[in-house]
Formats: sequence, structure tokens, C-alpha cells
Amino acid sequence: MSWVQMLTFAAVVLTVSILMTKYFLFSLTNAFPGLKTFKKLLNFLYFFNLAGFALFQERTFLNTKAAWIFALAVYFYFTFMFVFVAYGIGFEILILLRRVFSGLYEKKLSSGKRKFFFAVLFIVAFHTVAAGWLLARNVVVKNVVIESGKIGHDTRVVQISDIHFSRVIDEHFAEKIVPMINALKPDLVLFTGDYMDKGIADPQKIADIMNGIEAPLGKFAISGNHEFITGYFDCIDFIDKNGFDFMDGRVVEVGRNIVVGGVMDRSAENSNVYYHEDSKVLDQFKSENFNIYLKHRPELEEGDSTHFDLMLSGHTHGGQIFPFTILVKFFNRYLAGLYRLDGGALLYVSRGTGSWGPPVRFGATPEITLIELVREAR
Repeated sequence: MSWVQMLTFAAVVLTVSILMTKYFLFSLTNAFPGLKTFKKLLNFLYFFNLAGFALFQERTFLNTKAAWIFALAVYFYFTFMFVFVAYGIGFEILILLRRVFSGLYEKKLSSGKRKFFFAVLFIVAFHTVAAGWLLARNVVVKNVVIESGKIGHDTRVVQISDIHFSRVIDEHFAEKIVPMINALKPDLVLFTGDYMDKGIADPQKIADIMNGIEAPLGKFAISGNHEFITGYFDCIDFIDKNGFDFMDGRVVEVGRNIVVGGVMDRSAENSNVYYHEDSKVLDQFKSENFNIYLKHRPELEEGDSTHFDLMLSGHTHGGQIFPFTILVKFFNRYLAGLYRLDGGALLYVSRGTGSWGPPVRFGATPEITLIELVREAR
């Protein structure tokens, strides 16, 4: 990420954070007018927004419990604010509608009604953070069965995606998912991008655990956009140490007439890393094989689906936190789950195994996907 991009991102984050804080204080003081006398004291809440920038440092309180507690506190604060404001905006829109239906609404809501709506928003936001933290740790197994006459032998494929190892997604998360993956007895394990973020306290411990994943046909991984944010070549090195074969721009025949090909995330276009066109991989697929196409973002150009049988993607997290899901769906044609494409090809979009930023998921359960490729008589 260039300095211009970093500064732009920082400016956007700070602006949004200030606006969220401003709305929270507006709601608070309208619900409890007496607090307006403490306006200067309440304004100190704006300084909490600066704490978020500490999370973008590569190391903060390295190898101490303080790093984990600090990161969780900051993430929970911003998640609470986001949910409070998101629902609050909807509430304010309803208030504005009183101008259309003036007979149904007072010109100005009473302090009592403001207290009620503030309490509702506060409870909803708190519940989302608390429940979302528990749900983010409740990784589920999604099962998909695909029949094909091209398969040489029934094959169990496990897809994991978007783990985002970081300060808050650490070796304890690895200890949780590795036994789950091995219990599925996969023949092939495929990772579809966003393996890590900065700030991992003990990368070697994570690598030792993730090397315990067993898959006789191989373990393969591609880059996501966060590989370029974190540092592309550092991520390749870390993923390799975790026991995965890196697949950007490569096509490999793994056996049983199954071919796996992976492409580099398009974030490479804005980096100093050589960026290959997706066609470099797609053109290597042969129609007689069962071709599995790995691409982090569920994006397709016209005619792409004629080259593969199954495309595996991630990136969207299924929205991760409702109501953010609505915005993510607006920008992504394929949000989560199985889609049938032109020509009979299939696309599966994982909701992700970990979480980005706050370890909170609400309305988008994290998953490990078991894809059973079943031989169908031709």
C-alpha cells in the first residue's frame, strides 16, 4: 500500500469515526438533556477514535496480554459505534417522515421517546457485539455435494478462506480449526486468500499448528487483497511455512483427473508485484479435466466460466456484520454460497473462516466448507 493510499485510508477512517461519535453524542444528549452541561467532558470521546490507528502498527505491546486486550477493546468500541449509527440512521429517517405524515408524528420527539429509542439502539448495538463475538468463534462446517463424470474417484475437498491471522485471530484459533479440518478427512485442502494481517505475536506457533492439516492430494493457497496490504512476499513465505503450496499464476494436476489453478488478487495491479492476467491460468485448463479455479474475489469476466468446472472464492465474508451485509451485497453480485454459472459451471463463495478487524460476526457465520466431489457415471 502506497503512502497516498495509506493517508487516504486514514483520512476516511478518521472522518467516519468522528461522524459516528458525533451522532452517538447527539443521540445521548437528546435522550438525556441534562448531560449537555458535561459537553466538554463528553467530547473526550472523540479521542478514542485515535486509538484505532494503533491497530495499523505492525507491532503493539508485542507478546503481551495487553496487545490482545487493547485490540479487542478498540475493535469492540468501533463495532458498537458502527451498529448504533447504522440503525440510528434508519431511525432518523423514520423521524423525518413525520413531515410527510404530519398527523402521525410530533414536530419534535419528547425526551421520553428519545430515551426509549436511545435505549433500544444501545441494547441492539451491545447485543450485536456480544453475540457476534461468540458467533465468530462458532465455526461451522458447510457441506456441498457436486457430481461429475470427470472425477476419477470420489474426492473430499475442504475450502478455508479469509482467516486473517492477527493480534486477535491467533494460535488459539488455529488450534480450533485444524482438528475440525482433519476430522473431515480431506483429500485436498484449498485456501482462497487473506491468510494473515500484521501484528501476529507468535507466527511460528501458528505455522506449527497449521502444518498439522492432513491432505494426501495437497494443500494449496492463493493470495487475497490482504496479502498485498500486509506484504506480498512476507505472506508467501509465511503461507509456505504453514504447509501450503502457493498457487498464484499456477496450474497443478493433483490426481484423480482433478486440476487446480489459482490467480493472483487484482490488488497486485497497484503494487510492485508482477500481475498476471487471469487468462494465463484459465487458458491452461483442458475440458476433459475437472478444473477447480481459485480466485479470491468472486468476480468473473464474460466467458470465464466456460474454462472451469468449479470456482472457489472468498473475500466477502458474507457481509460479516449485519447491517453491513446490505452494503457488501450491493457491491458484490455473489455474496455467499453456491451459484450456478453459464455453461453449467459452479461458483462457491465462502463466508470466510476467520474475521477481518473486529472478531465479530452477526448474520454471517464463519465456515469451513466440505465439498464432496462425487463420481457420476458418464
